[in-house]
Amino acid sequence: MATKRRTREQWQALIDEQAESELSVSEFCAQYDLTVSNFYLWRKKLSNDSQSLTQPDNWLAFDIPASAEKEPGGAWEIELALPGGVVLRMNRAA
Repeated sequence: MATKRRTREQWQALIDEQAESELSVSEFCAQYDLTVSNFYLWRKKLSNDSQSLTQPDNWLAFDIPASAEKEPGGAWEIELALPGGVVLRMNRAA
């Protein structure tokens, strides 16, 4: 018998339905012909996805002063120290 492939949205609906039901995961999976291991796998995967979407961005925005943009050939330097000792240097020479 062929295995039914479900979309992320279908798995999320099943996970939500189980959470709202009074059935254990094992009982719910038996009722819907799901494997318990797949259920837990998808629940973890979708939980990790939703956590990564709700985490704030760790971007640091900065602007080049307007005076530097107006000056032809205005110089600037940026140095970014990364983990592991990597240093990224960017500059615009005058």
